[in-house]
Amino acid sequence: MSTTSFSYFQSEDRLLVVVQPGDHKLWLTRRLTHSILGDIARLFAGQVPGDGIPGAGNEDERIALEHRMAMNGEDLDTSDPQHRPLQFSDSAPARPGDSDILLCTGLDAQLGRDYASLSFVCGDKTLNLRQSRPGFHRFLRTLLLCADKAEWQLPAIPAWLTQSLLGELLANLPPLDENDGQDTP
Repeated sequence: MSTTSFSYFQSEDRLLVVVQPGDHKLWLTRRLTHSILGDIARLFAGQVPGDGIPGAGNEDERIALEHRMAMNGEDLDTSDPQHRPLQFSDSAPARPGDSDILLCTGLDAQLGRDYASLSFVCGDKTLNLRQSRPGFHRFLRTLLLCADKAEWQLPAIPAWLTQSLLGELLANLPPLDENDGQDTP
């Protein structure tokens, strides 16, 4: 299992992406982040399964549903307490030395009905990151949250990627009972 973490460094105006195992570090610029969240996300949506299946809905409905399911972790083994797909922290790690970080200058993507693969081109090196469709949904959402935290205000992000998931979360909470069956003095 691989993990990917993101940290925004304002002094660089870039995202530091760290992929484990292997301790691969690269800088992701605003332009390349926009390309991933815009162009690549739209191509990814075009590969959503279910085309031609009666009652499966149109592409927009299917990708939105697939995104919600991925964000809910419906593909994950819930019996493994160590496996937490998304973790957030407001504290950034110490900035690594420049010699440890590659500057990503280009991207290549391969997208299919059950996977997504990004190749980050960093000079004469390439870092390949292949994920399941649900894993790539979580990658995209986390990247978007980091871009929002950096206040990059990227235009033309697909609606399914920006949809609020809070309503569904709140809908699943039990109702609050003000009295709770006990009398208060």
